[in-house]
Amino acid sequence: MLLENTLARATKGTGTAFDFTGTWTNELGSTATFVQTGTSLSGNYVSAVSEGGSSATGTITGFVDGDLIAFLVQWEQFQAITSWVGQLVPSAATATITTLWQMTKQVDPGDEWASINAGADTFLRT
Repeated sequence: MLLENTLARATKGTGTAFDFTGTWTNELGSTATFVQTGTSLSGNYVSAVSEGGSSATGTITGFVDGDLIAFLVQWEQFQAITSWVGQLVPSAATATITTLWQMTKQVDPGDEWASINAGADTFLRT
């Protein structure tokens, strides 16, 4: 019910267009390289941190609406998917996206409570 109430208060229409094409780096040194075609995103993601201590890579699929962005990464090295949603910070000196993320990963039966992790990232265009 909360989602439906939030959608009812959302602004109608599409916001001012922004082109997210390019490479963006978060506070941990991970990079998202976006190719924007209309409102669709594609690209690749290189995580500077992973459970094994090395980098992990994945394919990006996503969407934009004005200065809003949503994308997900299907990881190549393990069975997991991460999604980010965020917004461009209009007053930032450098193009900045603030996001929240959730990752779901395969777990053993009975450990489903541990299958979703969440956090936040800030990406700067590099």
